[in-house]
Amino acid sequence: MELVMYILEVIYKIPCPWVSLVGREAKILSCRPWGEKGSRVMIRFGRSIDSESLKKRGVIVSSIYRMRDGHSIAFIRSKACPCRISGLNEAHILSSKIDTGYIRMRIACESLSEAREIISRMRQTGIEIYRYRWRRINNEDFLTARQEEALIMSFIKGFFDSPRRIDLDKLSKDLGVAKPTAYLMIKRAIRKLIKQTLYLY
Repeated sequence: MELVMYILEVIYKIPCPWVSLVGREAKILSCRPWGEKGSRVMIRFGRSIDSESLKKRGVIVSSIYRMRDGHSIAFIRSKACPCRISGLNEAHILSSKIDTGYIRMRIACESLSEAREIISRMRQTGIEIYRYRWRRINNEDFLTARQEEALIMSFIKGFFDSPRRIDLDKLSKDLGVAKPTAYLMIKRAIRKLIKQTLYLY
């Protein structure tokens, strides 16, 4: 049976508490539902930051990681989020980004009717939808088992390193295929990953 699903992208306007809580110097990388009404976000700060300064802003800090370049990545939670009343509660949220007062959400839908139902529910809550679109994806958009194996082996053995720790000739022997076949497997796998990235993020 062929796998068919839809990726719904919705851009809508809603007051987001994270902008005021964490400040405009931070970039929200991901936002997910948490608890009954809250949300959990991954945020990148352009400087080093500590948990105490975040707690004073009224959020729950899960963890903070300081990067070598001086930036910080924090996982924090809030107990209340307006997106939770937007009709998205049961949706499979793939990604969420906040930009200049708008939220861009990408959602996995089982069918086109489910995507339309989500839009309808959002409008019923009074949310101002700026734009929306959907894309159909099927089996051909996902990696085969052999493509996944080739990609993982290429990564582990250093084929993508600079300089390479393994050449295509040796890699093809490890995969048990001819050199041109190994090249095509890796090329098609990378193409699919790029396509998935364009769909999902």
